[in-house]
Amino acid sequence: MKYTFARLTSTAAAVGMVAVGAVALTPGSAMAAAATKCSSQQHKEFDTVGVNLDLYVTLCVHRTAGNDYYAYADIAWSDGGGGASSGMEKLVLNLRLERNDADFENENVSIAGRVNYAIDGSTRVVGSTYHSATTGGWTADGSVAWNIQNDGDGGGTWSLGGSPSI
Repeated sequence: MKYTFARLTSTAAAVGMVAVGAVALTPGSAMAAAATKCSSQQHKEFDTVGVNLDLYVTLCVHRTAGNDYYAYADIAWSDGGGGASSGMEKLVLNLRLERNDADFENENVSIAGRVNYAIDGSTRVVGSTYHSATTGGWTADGSVAWNIQNDGDGGGTWSLGGSPSI
């Protein structure tokens, strides 16, 4: 009988410790874990008057532990630095924070000056923050509007692939 009692006590203690541990490790519904999801790096070569500009863009969506969401873009380039004579007349990143393809934040940021100034470089463009307790379906999306200086052909828009959702 002692053996059974000791075994029941040990089992009850183990079950109690597991239950307490599960409660202690479960985050509250108001507190979400921070997360970031990014697209793969996307590349476009622009046939500028001088050496062709190579532009690389990665779009990311981020959620803080306090349920603040924002989109950002990591941008890198090589063979830039053409300046006003042979660089980019227009190079504008449209960065969007979306939830289920509906825009929540949307901004246009000119990066032509940065790209025209340096042959090789990188920068990060961070969008505005949006607070929401609603989870799921948040993505970063965007496009690049461009026009090559002195080529006489006008410009265009490069649609970027969005980030995975968080």
